[in-house]
Amino acid sequence: MNKITISKHILIIAMCFFGLLQACDNQKNTNNVTSNEKINGELLADTIIYTVEIKNYDPNDHWKEECLKSLDRIKMIDKLFESVYNHKAQAFNYMTEAPMSISEVKAIEEQEGFSRDQVGKLQFWESWYYDEQNQIMTKKVLSVLVSYEANTDDGVFLGHKAAFYIKLK
Repeated sequence: MNKITISKHILIIAMCFFGLLQACDNQKNTNNVTSNEKINGELLADTIIYTVEIKNYDPNDHWKEECLKSLDRIKMIDKLFESVYNHKAQAFNYMTEAPMSISEVKAIEEQEGFSRDQVGKLQFWESWYYDEQNQIMTKKVLSVLVSYEANTDDGVFLGHKAAFYIKLK
């Protein structure tokens, strides 16, 4: 090979290398969102509270099925419990608002009539922001209340019972 051909190959390899570095850097910047990042926009709701059913109890409710199709419910519930067990989030009694120990949360899991699979509703406390210039709506979750199915001894569904809520950072 002559010097011109070698120079072209080195230039192409260098361009590919720097292009790859740039792509990796862009990927890192778009996926690493931290809780310390400033939320842009005007505060629209300091605290708004609403409930979300995360389990479809009616097999004929195709709309609810469609709404929940992208939710990994079991993973979400496991993450909430594990955040408490790993000391990354604090659980609170929903009635007294007193902090709960890990053993108290485990006692809920061990009580008769409870299983993580029965967690079917979450209640969110959120702050909502709107960035008019960029047309971006941002929601910051402040707390999540975990509730599970309450059934009669015969298995008749009565509704949901609150287990605890978690304050997020």
